[in-house]
Amino acid sequence: MPSPEDLFARLLVLLHNPLARGQLATQILTVLCYLGQLFPRNLSLFWEDEVPKMKAYISDPEDLKQDSTYQEIWDNMIINFLAESLDVVNDNVWVISLGDAFARQYDLYATSDGHSALLHRCLGMLLQKVDDRIYVREKIDLMCRHSSMSIPVNRLGLAQGIGLVAASHLDTVLEKLKNILENAGQSALQRFLSFFSFREKVEDVDDTYAALALMYGYAARYAPSTVIEARINALVGTDMLGRFLHVQHPTAKQAVITAIDLLGRAVISAAEIGISFPLQRRDQLLEYVLTLMGRDQSDDLVDFSIELLQTQTVALSACTTLVSIEPRLPMETRNRVMKATLGFFALPTEPSNIVESLITNLIILLGAILLTSGEDGRSRAEQLLHILRQLDPYVSASAEHQRRRGCVAVHEVLVKFRNLCSGGFGASGSYPTLSLKHIDQGGPRGSSSLPSAFVLPNRDSLSLGERIMAYLPRCADTDDEVRKVAIQIIALFFNISLSLPKQKTSANDIDLESSYGALSSLEDIVSIIRRASVDQIEVFHRVVSSVCILLSKDELVVLLHSCTLAACDKVKQSADGSIQAIIVFIIRRGKDLREADVLRTTQSLLSSAIALTDKHSRQEVLNAISCLAENTNHIVVFDEVLFVAGRDICTKDITRIRGGWAIQDVFYVFSQHKVLATLFLEYILSILHKEPVATNDSEKGEINSESSADDCILQATMFALNAFLRGGGKVGKQAVEQSYPSVLSALILKLGGLHGLAELGRNELLRSLLIAFQSFCDCVGDVEMGKILARDGERTEKEKWIDLVQEVACSSSVKRPNEVLPTCVILSKSLDRNQRAEREAAAAALSEFIRHSEKEPALLEQMVEELCQHVTDDSPTVRSLCLRGLVQIPESHILNYIQQVLGVILALLEDATESVQLTAVQCLLTVLNVSEQDAVDPILISLLVRLRNLQISMNTKMRSNAFAAYGALSAYGAGSQHHAFLEQCRYMPLFRV
Repeated sequence: MPSPEDLFARLLVLLHNPLARGQLATQILTVLCYLGQLFPRNLSLFWEDEVPKMKAYISDPEDLKQDSTYQEIWDNMIINFLAESLDVVNDNVWVISLGDAFARQYDLYATSDGHSALLHRCLGMLLQKVDDRIYVREKIDLMCRHSSMSIPVNRLGLAQGIGLVAASHLDTVLEKLKNILENAGQSALQRFLSFFSFREKVEDVDDTYAALALMYGYAARYAPSTVIEARINALVGTDMLGRFLHVQHPTAKQAVITAIDLLGRAVISAAEIGISFPLQRRDQLLEYVLTLMGRDQSDDLVDFSIELLQTQTVALSACTTLVSIEPRLPMETRNRVMKATLGFFALPTEPSNIVESLITNLIILLGAILLTSGEDGRSRAEQLLHILRQLDPYVSASAEHQRRRGCVAVHEVLVKFRNLCSGGFGASGSYPTLSLKHIDQGGPRGSSSLPSAFVLPNRDSLSLGERIMAYLPRCADTDDEVRKVAIQIIALFFNISLSLPKQKTSANDIDLESSYGALSSLEDIVSIIRRASVDQIEVFHRVVSSVCILLSKDELVVLLHSCTLAACDKVKQSADGSIQAIIVFIIRRGKDLREADVLRTTQSLLSSAIALTDKHSRQEVLNAISCLAENTNHIVVFDEVLFVAGRDICTKDITRIRGGWAIQDVFYVFSQHKVLATLFLEYILSILHKEPVATNDSEKGEINSESSADDCILQATMFALNAFLRGGGKVGKQAVEQSYPSVLSALILKLGGLHGLAELGRNELLRSLLIAFQSFCDCVGDVEMGKILARDGERTEKEKWIDLVQEVACSSSVKRPNEVLPTCVILSKSLDRNQRAEREAAAAALSEFIRHSEKEPALLEQMVEELCQHVTDDSPTVRSLCLRGLVQIPESHILNYIQQVLGVILALLEDATESVQLTAVQCLLTVLNVSEQDAVDPILISLLVRLRNLQISMNTKMRSNAFAAYGALSAYGAGSQHHAFLEQCRYMPLFRV
């Protein structure tokens, strides 16, 4: 009969395979509990508590298969179960007896069996509990005799078993390893000599070296932290590991790398319990790892093997360990590691499981390099930028999988940096200990004793303009995953930046309220794209809008200066999206650019146009240059284009430039946009088309110097326009005649904007404009328009100047009917302006011009579309004017648009502003005079309901018009709607009274 110890040893090792047929592991655990009476009572009681936990872990085989690490976890559970069982018994005689039982098990298993590897670990754990040194030495010899170092699984099991022994008997283990190493050295010499003889080559010692390296590593990993420092220093200091670098087989290399990794982990484990010491020759160990993971022949990434990829995956993990401990990583070593590893981002996608694991380890390594480099906030930021710039080639690569990997790496590194910024750098500026499984925490959350100026970088150190321009093209990428990650990257950058200190010179440049609102919008986009697929174009536009708000002036300038690479992105869709984003930035924030900024931005855009050979993309860039000229300083843009043109002509054969001469295309855009004969006039008008200057800056009504300077420019512009109109002669008059719609539109819009300022008491700009406007009337011979301006030009009440604009539009329509079309086209676009008064002026003019568009059906259709689009404007005046314009459609065309008009009226009857509601009721009365039954029937009941709500208004005029409209609708209450109409009449306020 076998002894209880033999049964326990046998059953414990048989537990190795939790997926064995017929739930064998569960049955073994059940049998073990049934045999509990054969063992000490304390042990059986312990098993009653622990065995159910182990059964629970392996209860669902299918779920277990989903975890690739289940075997490692299960083996660890078995070893822990054995360790606690030994502690519970606490009987040295029984433990030794169990050790003998384990020793007898070796003959039962082949060395290639995983059970044999587990047996090594079981015996190693038991020897850890034994005090008899002679017994321990004997069993170590036994373990080595029954191991096959050529089989990786057995080699690993032996190394782990020896490591467990080292936890209590380190010197004994090291003595044994030294003897093995000496014998291995002799074998290595024999192998070397065999190359010079005809004798049969001796057995390769790679496997022995691999096993030895692993045993040294696990000995260090499991040995007590209180004594490990001297042992590790001795091991590293004698360069013993250097002897293992000559191994050739991939699994042997992996073993040596793992050993180095374990040495580093031992240092980290000691630090976690307060025993901190630097790892000597750490940089040399890193060199060892990089050497072992390198290719034998070349660095050609096309030629690779699975074994090599596995080696490199293990090496990256070891590098992470080594850079995560003291001494701090020097810059040269950091650059060496990055240079040796970043190329893995260019690996092909297959074999996917191995490559993905390798890329994951590489990203973790980059995070470790970031977290363990630099002395303060500024140096950490510099390290961040260094890493990100090294990743740029992969972020913008032509291959989708490289862009995907690059973006994921950037995102993960940014997450680490954000954690650093939120958690600080630790006391005295020390860096934190890292979790090697997955570096999720940036450092301890405890508050630092150092000032924030030292702990945190400032916002400027992030180079936001450059970085955002690097990732913005990816937000328009063809790959869905790349787009999502890129948007998260941009949101992360701004999330970090808003938490950092700002330079005093730029602090006033950032509107925190607007910035937080834009950041919130950006993070909403991130949430949306994670949950569902959305319109890619709309998402990109929202990202660009948020970025436009979040960037400071200086950051915007840098972004525009660095736009060339984005505009020439390898992905055409991304390049086009980048150019569109640049256009949005210029349109919305072109006023932030100084002359020098405009100059450099023009240079960048011209470089993009020259580099691009695709006609469509080049055209988009040319549109951006034209946009820059429209929204910034025309003269600077034109001067730079001419300068580049002169330089090209002098230095190049422009007839042989591939893709054509880009500067010539720029000239075409300018000539098509504005003719040279009207350059000066168009320059003046571009200033008039700009947004009005800011209003009062303080409660005292004082105007800041920047607004005053803008006022002076605007004033001078209007004086220049007045001089041009009165003294330009025949050429000037011809230019005005040719640009009549542009001049009139600019004056009308500016009339609205400056009347808004005049309401605040700033009349000087309005007077100057009225003088120029009168000169325009004289120039084009419109006496009636001049009289209108002379009579009511300075009336600042909104109703009065709105009427003034409508009368001016009416006069122009009568005098120059052929100019109605181009004028309305310009004004229709102005309905999208940010400045409310200008939109109101545009709407006022369009509401009058529409009456005179019966001969232009195409224009009429466009105007109706624009007015319908802007009845949701945030200005009640614009909404009312758009509606008034719709009901003034010429009678010959009104029936074509009656349903659209009625739909707008129906919507505005519920407007939040009473004046708009009143306008809607009045317009309804007007429209009903020409509406047919078919047009009213679908919305009759809805109209009645809304009118009934207005019949109880406190506004007498509202009530009277509502009742009048109700009466007018009675004519449509026949036919199929008759009963419904009568039913609605019952609820009229009049009947209820």
